[in-house]
Amino acid sequence: MPFEYTITVKPEWIDYNGHMQDAYYGLVFSYAVDAFQDWVGFDAAYRTATDCTIYLVEEHKYFLREVKESDPLAVQISVLGVSQKVFHLHCVMQSGGHDVAISELMEMHVCQKPTPKGAPIPLDIAARLNELIISDTQKPQIARRARAMRITS
Repeated sequence: MPFEYTITVKPEWIDYNGHMQDAYYGLVFSYAVDAFQDWVGFDAAYRTATDCTIYLVEEHKYFLREVKESDPLAVQISVLGVSQKVFHLHCVMQSGGHDVAISELMEMHVCQKPTPKGAPIPLDIAARLNELIISDTQKPQIARRARAMRITS
């Protein structure tokens, strides 16, 4: 079962067309990914203790349906792949039983001191991420995958 994050569309997210402005889809995905990262072990205590964090390095979004004020949103996050420093996520935002947006992204583990630089993911967190990778048989069933996004190193 993928990780799930829930939130409700806030009044201040509504644009002049009466639905959630596109930028707020990104905000909801960002909140969901932050919660996922905390859940797998990249939480505030980890960041403080290690001077390491996560940087978003690439993202592709698809906007499928509009959502309105007070609509409930659920973002399901699946892991598509993990390398020594990078992990690949697929996020589906749903409301009312419908997919409303999709985000596929690459995240890099970064040590911030002395200057920000990609760093190996700790073994315990890497093991947790690897346990969450969806099977190769499930990957072709994912709708609207980014066309050229994959871990190369």
